[in-house]
Amino acid sequence: MGRPRKRVSGPLASLDSPYRSWLAAQGFTPGTINDVIFHLDGLSRFLEREQLAVDQLTPERVQQFEHERVAAGYCRRWARCARLPLRFLREVGAAPGIPQPASADGPGERVLVDYRRYLECERALVEGTISRYVRIARLFLEDCEANGVAVEDLSAADVSGFLARECPKRNVPAARNLACGLRPLLRYLHVGGVISTPLRWAVPPAAQLRDRSLPRGLDAATMAKLLASCDRGRAVGRRDYAILLLMARLGLRAGEVAALALDDLDWRSGEIVVHGKGNREDRLPLPTVVSYCTSRAPVCGFCVDVA
Repeated sequence: MGRPRKRVSGPLASLDSPYRSWLAAQGFTPGTINDVIFHLDGLSRFLEREQLAVDQLTPERVQQFEHERVAAGYCRRWARCARLPLRFLREVGAAPGIPQPASADGPGERVLVDYRRYLECERALVEGTISRYVRIARLFLEDCEANGVAVEDLSAADVSGFLARECPKRNVPAARNLACGLRPLLRYLHVGGVISTPLRWAVPPAAQLRDRSLPRGLDAATMAKLLASCDRGRAVGRRDYAILLLMARLGLRAGEVAALALDDLDWRSGEIVVHGKGNREDRLPLPTVVSYCTSRAPVCGFCVDVA
């Protein structure tokens, strides 16, 4: 028996069917539509409680609604889902659009205005993320203007030059934020037809050079103590001894050793099949010291099944 069909009540009840059709056109499945219709119903009840008309749903009122949802116990991600019905209400002309800045004289300012609208309506981002992206976009566009580069004439060299000038002024996390905030702008400029080349690929990842030296292996004395800790008089100890030797002699990862089975041991050829990343299999020589890992009997620790 299927779940009951949820309905929208309050002043937005008449938009129940149009909203479902709009969600279906956006690619939502019937089950998901039945879940997210809850957000339009919550927004409708909020308008009814506050005695507001739909055209009075300003950004301040939306923020008030989201804060109330968080205070009621909803997680922030669930509370922000009001952005979806709000986008629908704006598209059908029921809710007021995004207020535009008082001044948008230059081409850079017009790009920022349209970019902010894109981030809020198309990407449905939260205000904090939008402000950060717009701030980075403004910095980039001002840099282009200072260097005499028009937005429509941007090239990969201009993007690289901007990052080369700005990243040294920041630490690694801040440089990463700068790069991450620049990619959405370049994606928007290409999708919007402002530039003809997808320059988001010209933004490299910020490298973290700290602690990037090669890991050091254990010294001989430490390795000897580790091997000596295995009780080779017991089956479990012989198994542990063989595992440590494989990791030390062949450089195997812990997961590769754990994945070994009896069928992976070719005693006649003296080889071992190692199952690595990406379903890769490699045949490596099985060291004699691993096969005869105890002086008491030539029994490999992997032959012992310890349940």
